[in-house]
Amino acid sequence: MLNLMNGWVLPFIIVVDLVTSLLILFAAYSRRVHALPTLCKIGLAALAFGFFGESSLNVKFILTGADILSDSFPFWLLQDFGTLIVVIYYFKSQSH
Repeated sequence: MLNLMNGWVLPFIIVVDLVTSLLILFAAYSRRVHALPTLCKIGLAALAFGFFGESSLNVKFILTGADILSDSFPFWLLQDFGTLIVVIYYFKSQSH
């Protein structure tokens, strides 16, 4: 099986994570985001930090080849936590 993570896939994932993190950061200054409940803002912040942290760990892996899972905080948990909060907020707001 081809190891796609050494080709173009991992750099692509890094770029997508960084762009997503920056979009959430710039959206934080929007009036729409200011109107959101605090819990939803926390979810968006967790998503942004998770995406940025994970992309940073992937860059470290590309540059050093170091095992990024054993020596760091699992930033994918922040992504999952943030996604869960935003999804709960969305469905809660749709039910009214």
